[in-house]
Amino acid sequence: MNSNKSVLLKSIGIIKPNFHAFTARFHRKLVESDISMNTLTAEQFNEKSYILYCTLERIIKNIDNPSSVTPFLSHHLQFLKKLNIQQSDIKHLTDIFYVTLVEHLGRFFNEESHLAWRKVLTYFERYTNDTLFNVSNVVCLTQLSKQKQSNNN
Repeated sequence: MNSNKSVLLKSIGIIKPNFHAFTARFHRKLVESDISMNTLTAEQFNEKSYILYCTLERIIKNIDNPSSVTPFLSHHLQFLKKLNIQQSDIKHLTDIFYVTLVEHLGRFFNEESHLAWRKVLTYFERYTNDTLFNVSNVVCLTQLSKQKQSNNN
């Protein structure tokens, strides 16, 4: 993801001066959505906005070193677990974040930004599914072998 790092850092650099407005918009979209996890009040969400920014920045700055990102991300995923996040909520959460990002960045959001953020959010979805729900999109070789054998019978 090295080639995306500068694009991602540029995006959050644009958002940083007005991150409160970004998180307020993100919160409003979460509340209006059909997400099933518990949502914080606007005041609680505002209190967590700085933590969200710092988390994003740290993950992006270390994105080329997954071994340093995953323990940090795992720690913060426990917050989502406390909010009773469901597996179906993960995709909604990342989609709402993405839409908020597009709206907030406006003309600064381009194809390069799109590709970089989609890649990171897909990683987040997969990692969250695996960490919180033991669900992986990776099929092991023994499963493939058994599936192939049953299809041949």
